[in-house]
Amino acid sequence: MFNLNKESLKLGRGSGQAQNAEKARPISDAAPDSPEDRQIALWAEQNKERISKFVGKVKENYNGVVIPDVSYVEGRYVYLPLKDVEEPVASTDFLEKLSHAKVGVLERFVFNKFLICPEHHSSFLVNVRLFCPKCSSIGIDKLHLLEHKSCGYLAEKTKFSNGDSALKCPSCSKMIKDSQKEMRVPATWYFCNDCKEKFDDAAIRFYCKEYDHDFHVSEAKAVTIFGYTLLDSGDKSQFDHIKLKDELVKLMSKLGLATESNYTVRGKSGQDHMVDVYGVDGKGQTVFVMINSTGENMVDSKMLQILDTTPKAAILIGYSSIAEKTKSIASKYNVSIITSQGIPEILLEAEKILLHRFKRLDVVSK
Repeated sequence: MFNLNKESLKLGRGSGQAQNAEKARPISDAAPDSPEDRQIALWAEQNKERISKFVGKVKENYNGVVIPDVSYVEGRYVYLPLKDVEEPVASTDFLEKLSHAKVGVLERFVFNKFLICPEHHSSFLVNVRLFCPKCSSIGIDKLHLLEHKSCGYLAEKTKFSNGDSALKCPSCSKMIKDSQKEMRVPATWYFCNDCKEKFDDAAIRFYCKEYDHDFHVSEAKAVTIFGYTLLDSGDKSQFDHIKLKDELVKLMSKLGLATESNYTVRGKSGQDHMVDVYGVDGKGQTVFVMINSTGENMVDSKMLQILDTTPKAAILIGYSSIAEKTKSIASKYNVSIITSQGIPEILLEAEKILLHRFKRLDVVSK
């Protein structure tokens, strides 16, 4: 179900010798078309009316982008724009042919990549659960060590409770009006309510919601789903990944980070994750920048990748209409979300985040 069809290119290079009686001819650098190339070119010629209709519909109704409609309960995905040309919506054959180099109508990109249950491939309903590494209980709480900046008092957050939502310093008895400005969080850890153990890192497992069982992160299966953009689409600013990546690499390099684009990181689960722009400072602290190319807010899948790879800080770019609850969860894991769609605005926000939000990183503006 999850394997997309791929057209392979088998290019050969011909050579020949001129006869003694003939004048020598220059050998062309261009490789001759393979049988596959000729076949796809013939298909495009025979279907040019359907292709033209499809391109027009995608421009008019889908803003130049073909993305899958994913059913997480049923474990399947379809491409609804294919209905306009009477193609099977669950097949990628038509889209893959349009992405072939000899046709050049579509450009394929990774729409989503996530992990699924190794036993039940029929469902995408997978959650992350945190366990106590000693007794395997899920009844754990995350604790925060707080510091009152004005008096230097250090204690767990519960010590600052005033009996309601307000915070009060038990040392100097001052009410905390703005926790963001008046408090600092120097450390966090976990507490198990069952075995009463305290520990720095919780064990991570995945939970198959449909069939009610847990499985180890290393057992998870990876699924990659593709989307497609028109190469001649009018407004491609939000899909101009190459330019955005190049500008982010320049920005992060200017700030003193060793930077690389399209960097592969091996997670704790053993799965490889592609990071659009990867940066590391002189202390080995990492920053991941992940760019949304789909127009959909697939923040959860990116959060799974961040949990699996644990960078020091992460920035998600191109996500809009993010719920406040999601923003709150993201902030707990040092994840910033940039909702801007224009490259200049994205770069300004990214620089501000790197210089101010992540002051612990060894970043120095030049």
